[in-house]
Parts: sequence; structure tokens; C-alpha cells
Amino acid sequence: MINQVSPFQLQSIGQSHGAAPHSNIQSTKTSFADMLKSSIEEVNQSQAESDKLTNALAQGQNVNLDEVMIAAQKSNITLTAATEFRNKAIEAYQEMMRMQM
Repeated sequence: MINQVSPFQLQSIGQSHGAAPHSNIQSTKTSFADMLKSSIEEVNQSQAESDKLTNALAQGQNVNLDEVMIAAQKSNITLTAATEFRNKAIEAYQEMMRMQM
């Protein structure tokens, strides 16, 4: 379950109290490129962790099988989520290109 407040809720809360929109929000701006880069790094890190644990298990090192399987599933889920995000971004871009001006 997502425990965050959407930007639309924040804007309506600020306007309903007579305050300027986003007055209660810290002014930390993160560019889309930075956010995308950090997300890709997280996917890469989970893949590397899964590979490390899998190789350790294959070499006969003392590694818990549960940890290996959990790391493999985490890396699979993060890669799947990143792929779905890419697909949705491409769909949105293509839809914007089809719009008439």
C-alpha cells in the first residue's frame, strides 16, 4: 500500500486552508534525469546483489538459500517494474506525438 500523499492532494489541502499552494512542502527539487538515474542504479544494485549471492551459492559457500531466492525475486521484481515504467513512458510519448496541435 502506498503511504504517500499525491501532489493533487497537497495542492487542494493548501488551497482549502487559504495558503499558497505548496507552501508546506520543502523546496527540494529533483530533476527527472536524477530520479531516473537513481532508479536505474537501484535496479543494477539489486541485480548485482542477486548475482553475488547466486555465485556464492554455486561455489558452495555458506549462504542461506532463502536469502539467495529473496534476492533473486527482488531483482526480478525491480527489473519488471523498470520495464513496465519504460513501456508506459514510451506509450505516453507516442500518445503525445499523435496529438493534433
